[in-house]
Amino acid sequence: MSRARAAVWGLGALLVLGLPLLLGNYGLHLLVLVCLSVTLASSWNILTLAGQLTLGHAGFFGVGAYTSALLALRFGTPAGVGMLAGALAATVLATAIGLVCLRLQGVYLAIATLSLVEALRIVVLNFPEYTEGSIGVTLPPVFGGARRPAYFVMLGVAVLPVLATVWIKRSKLHVVFGAIREDQGAAGMLGINTTAYKVLAFALSASFAGLAGGFYPHYITYTVPDTAFAIGLSIEAQIMPILGGLYTVAGPVVGALVLTLVGEYLRTAFGAANLFVYGVTMVLVILWLPDGLVGLARRRWRREGTADVR
Repeated sequence: MSRARAAVWGLGALLVLGLPLLLGNYGLHLLVLVCLSVTLASSWNILTLAGQLTLGHAGFFGVGAYTSALLALRFGTPAGVGMLAGALAATVLATAIGLVCLRLQGVYLAIATLSLVEALRIVVLNFPEYTEGSIGVTLPPVFGGARRPAYFVMLGVAVLPVLATVWIKRSKLHVVFGAIREDQGAAGMLGINTTAYKVLAFALSASFAGLAGGFYPHYITYTVPDTAFAIGLSIEAQIMPILGGLYTVAGPVVGALVLTLVGEYLRTAFGAANLFVYGVTMVLVILWLPDGLVGLARRRWRREGTADVR
């Protein structure tokens, strides 16, 4: 790792650990949302390493949320145990669904996983005796409503998919996933079990989404089907790494930070028109920054380095 990159990561570590000590409840709440976004973006980015385009992240997030919330409601299960149970439930579901859906490719896979999210939402709505239906589940606030410990828990969750991405990129999985992404047929001819590796990426990605979902109802204090299984979560999980830079470690983190803070600013500044401004902004960014913000920064550093040499 270069000194410049080490300095950037070191400064980032100081900020994420020190900044919460200076912020009030609103600032801490924004940081919790940023960490949630980082988790979703980084976990979805793991799928892109294996060349998979899915719209099912909201489903795994919702399964994690409802597993954790219902365990707490029915049995008084602590939030930490509920989070792990949510991650496990999402992983099992992803493995089962992945064995079937991941034989599809491209837009067909996206449609199949999008249908999964809607199917899960309908199941929760239509079995109120087990899931509380449209009423949702209400829970007492975790840590008595204190935002700072909630932030550090969510920060720990957000770090996990980032570290998993680093591990993948430094292991042989990076080569295998890259081969599948570039040409799945050729990878299969080389003896790579493409379905098994795609299911592995799918399950790993889902586990982090389920873990974040498991914490969400304890932090927000309630969950309903339309929120837990919101299609917007799946869309944002894709937009954030695209904005920051696909296939990179820092890209989803940068994209999640920018998108969450800019989205909050637009909501307060433009009111009901924020979605229109938000959508136009995202279209322009995707069109003009195909490599994302991280790619833009890398190009600038390279140009400056070349200029210094000259």
